[in-house]
Amino acid sequence: MCHQSGGLVLNALEGKGLTTVGITLKPEITLTVGAPRAVYARFPLGNPFGEAFRADQQTTILTAALRALETIPRAGLILELPYRWRRF
Repeated sequence: MCHQSGGLVLNALEGKGLTTVGITLKPEITLTVGAPRAVYARFPLGNPFGEAFRADQQTTILTAALRALETIPRAGLILELPYRWRRF
């Protein structure tokens, strides 16, 4: 799903009363569409949870995103995750 569509879906869900968080690889797009809450992972496009077959890394990213629901103080903010892509 593209960043723009993802942000619009998050907005629609928030409008129905659900608290959401997205994982973005392009924070400038996420900000433009006004996604309520997001975490930014510095990974290549197509890899929002990290490297394939790295369940430990993927679990870490998912856990960080879910924790961001508690730590992002208000809608409209993007929290940058401290994890970096190491394959390059």
